[in-house]
Amino acid sequence: MSQSILAGVRILDLSTIVAGPAASMVLADLGADVIKVERVGVGEDGRGMSPHRGPWGAYFTLLNRGKRSIAVDITTPEGKQAVLKIAEGCDVWMENFRGGTAQRLGLDEAVVRAHKPDIIYASLSGYGPGGPDHTRPGYDAILQARTGIMSVTGNGEGQPVRAGVSVLDFGAGVWMALGVVAALLERKNSGTGQRVDTSLFQTGVMLMAYHLLYRQFTGMNPQQQGSRHTAFAPYGAYQALDGTLMIGVSGDRAFGRLCTALGHPEWADDPRFAANPGRVANTPVLDGLMTEVLRTQPVAHWTAVLDEADVANDPLQNAEQVLADRQVAALGQLEAVALGEEGSAWLSRLPLELSATPPAIQGPPPKLGEHTRAVLREAGYSGEEIETLLQRAICGAA
Repeated sequence: MSQSILAGVRILDLSTIVAGPAASMVLADLGADVIKVERVGVGEDGRGMSPHRGPWGAYFTLLNRGKRSIAVDITTPEGKQAVLKIAEGCDVWMENFRGGTAQRLGLDEAVVRAHKPDIIYASLSGYGPGGPDHTRPGYDAILQARTGIMSVTGNGEGQPVRAGVSVLDFGAGVWMALGVVAALLERKNSGTGQRVDTSLFQTGVMLMAYHLLYRQFTGMNPQQQGSRHTAFAPYGAYQALDGTLMIGVSGDRAFGRLCTALGHPEWADDPRFAANPGRVANTPVLDGLMTEVLRTQPVAHWTAVLDEADVANDPLQNAEQVLADRQVAALGQLEAVALGEEGSAWLSRLPLELSATPPAIQGPPPKLGEHTRAVLREAGYSGEEIETLLQRAICGAA
């Protein structure tokens, strides 16, 4: 395999749970040596997140593949000194502490940069690096509410719902990884390190960008649309004889093809439906006409018919079906990663192809403290010093 694009880059990662580890997962798959700093004895909180196969939690397994683990008590002077000494040999310091925590621990940017002046200091937070709310605790669902995402998610019936996947955690993680790569590139030119900040809050506002413009352009707040869309029609999930089919039409010509495929070419000439704004305004009527037809045949029938007509569509699949999906297999999007005595698990590769330096999962997730001795040796600690740190429980090793 070609050399990974970030080969030689070393990242000291103090982040936990989802968003920060998602960022360093991207960088690890791109070839960076990610050293994960965890608490002695218990590890980071992500290890305890359900479900588990043996000792391996699903989130931890996914987000920490290919990293090295060192267990250090960073609340002690000796532990703090250890991570700062390790940082001297690193290119990136990454954390997702709650606002104010880095300063309280004595591990803020100024302290770290005093030990490594050209380091990239990357901080991922709930609400951003400043402002009145920067010290508040923030989680994906909390920020989905705050940034308005939950106001446009769901079908308008019952309680508001969050998106079923961690869009802000993973989204912020990708932004952080992009920022780190950009900072590394700039440092190559200037020789100077810089700070990189992103947050779940900022990611949520960015994802709401269209809806914020909708409010400005129409004077109305966008409402929950279920699987529908305020910009296009028909666009949404429709019931067939044996399941659900998602159909998307973005233009008038595609709508004409859909009408012919459903056996009702006259719909394309109906004044209510001939142009997209009319279809959006008359979505309930159009949905009723389409559903009456679609309920007569199974999903597989309509998928074949609509594919032939070049109309965007796909069946609604569950996790089991995605694991067996033909396109997933063709792209090699899932890779088997060994989990020791627990067998192996299929993990999703990065959704990114680079022809010369392809990303790749670098290995399984680490055991807690699996690499403590090796990383401390690399930082210049003697064998005797390492054993003393271990005996005093300042550090831990597998």
